[in-house]
Order: sequence, then structure tokens, then C-alpha cells
Amino acid sequence: MKHLIATLILLLASSLFAENIAFWKIQKVKSNDSLNMRSKADHKSKKVSSIPYNAQCLKNHGCGKNISFEAMMNMEEEEVKAFLEQAQDEWCYVEYKGISGWVNQYYLSPSKSACK
Repeated sequence: MKHLIATLILLLASSLFAENIAFWKIQKVKSNDSLNMRSKADHKSKKVSSIPYNAQCLKNHGCGKNISFEAMMNMEEEEVKAFLEQAQDEWCYVEYKGISGWVNQYYLSPSKSACK
């Protein structure tokens, strides 16, 4: 029980510092290319999906070790631990068309579209 409470406190503190950006759009990807979404915050990890060069409304679940409260509440404890263990400063955990994974923050900018 103590372990669970400590984990929840850590997660809540982390979520308070999560970026205020709700949605991202893709940038700096050529029109004949796409952005790879990865299973881990590493360019060598398994590709989960490809995101079009002009995609909008990628849901931001957190960048680096900062996880959003919403994402944290929708994850099992082990999933949150895995998130925190593999998080890297320059990587963001996003969701696009129902698929979640990691993308390099270099290719993201805040979306100004009306995203839901």
C-alpha cells in the first residue's frame, strides 16, 4: 500500500509539471515523408505507426518525464512506471488516431487547430 501511495504522489507531482500544450502538429517533415511513432523514446525502437507530414491534433500525453494527468489516469500502474523509466527529454508521448507512442519533440509544434 505504501508503494502504491508513493507512486501516486510521484505521478501527481509529475503531472503538475506536464506541458500546457494539449495538442501538437507535425513540423519539419518533408511532404513526401512521414514521422515515425515509436514504442519507446528511442529512434531505434520498434515503429508503432507513421504520421503524415501535415498531421494536426496529436494529443500530448507528456514530454520527457512529465506525464499529463489524463494520461496517467488512463494507464495501469505498470504502464506509468514504464513511461517514466523510458522517458527521454527530447521525446513526447502522443496519441494520433487512437494509437499512442513516442515521437521526437523536434518534429512537433503547438497545434492551433480546433482539436478535440
